[in-house]
Amino acid sequence: MSELRNDAAKHQYELLSGDQVIGKAKYRHVRGAVEIYHTEVEDGHGGEGLGSQLAQYALDDVRAQGKQVIPTCPFIAHYIETHPAYQELVAS
Repeated sequence: MSELRNDAAKHQYELLSGDQVIGKAKYRHVRGAVEIYHTEVEDGHGGEGLGSQLAQYALDDVRAQGKQVIPTCPFIAHYIETHPAYQELVAS
């Protein structure tokens, strides 16, 4: 079972398996929005849908904060394109 969390000190959303971080989405705060600029899943875990879990968690957290997102990470941008419910979060 994996766990998702926001490690605010490291400015990254994390996906954990046990105590090991196997995926992360790095972010920074920019003009009142959250820029997610890099997402990665550890080798050996590709194709398991973990990146999508991480993207959904990160975007839901941005929404819960009442902020908009700047998706400069290609993976996050593509996730938003294919999940219309998140398009309203994109900063103009």
